[in-house]
Amino acid sequence: MLFPKKELDLSTPRVMGVLNLTPDSFFDGGKFLKKDNTFDELKIFNSIESMIKDGADFIDIGAHSTKPRFSKISPQEELDRLGFVFEKLKDYPILFSVDSFNYEVIKEAILKKIDLINNVFSFEDEKSFNLVCNENIPVCVCHQGNPENEESIFTQIDLFFSETEVKFKKGNFNIKKLIFDPGFGYGKTPFQNLRILSNLEKIKKDRILLAGLSQKKFLKLLFETKENHLNEQSLTAGIIASLGGANILRVHHVKETVNLLRTIWPT
Repeated sequence: MLFPKKELDLSTPRVMGVLNLTPDSFFDGGKFLKKDNTFDELKIFNSIESMIKDGADFIDIGAHSTKPRFSKISPQEELDRLGFVFEKLKDYPILFSVDSFNYEVIKEAILKKIDLINNVFSFEDEKSFNLVCNENIPVCVCHQGNPENEESIFTQIDLFFSETEVKFKKGNFNIKKLIFDPGFGYGKTPFQNLRILSNLEKIKKDRILLAGLSQKKFLKLLFETKENHLNEQSLTAGIIASLGGANILRVHHVKETVNLLRTIWPT
């Protein structure tokens, strides 16, 4: 797939590291905040460099939580959290994506030469949709489920993906730059999440799939642990997803994921 910075071969699974600049994200919110509630910029850039060293292909920067019942912040507050990182994007060879649904943030990210827009609400905002279509920048769309919908979860996701393709084609967008996220944990029951994970080929077709499985609560069903984290389950789920056709794994633990993938797809 051709990104603004470079072309990336997605025929083997790639790793997207997570950089959360939020105080309230479900797993690592506040990780980079100092006691005075300002960002520890050195710690943030050290994290970026560590992920690059560990083999990440992308780094996904987010400054607005999208966990269930999240509190909305203004676009300006989101930009205030992202600004100093945006200024440094050009200094790194890695691909960067921004995890945002605000038009103003998406516009600024494009101006700063971001490589991918990751929008969990799939560009419902018309201004954002028109912007990315005009720029023809790679985007990731995400399926939001509805537990009350009695249709098969695979039918729901496939219909959403197909309708999204039609919508972007009408916007004169190059659909070869579309990445599809089945939306693990977004409006789905634990059983639905497990069914998707174990049957990704039902929605894969010729699509580029991104799987965001890291630390999702439904992974507690995979095997028991007394630890207050889901590291092992996340790694296991990532490998299952990659074997099922996921092209990109969005993860909090880059090094461990990269090492496991290299044992299955040696370079």
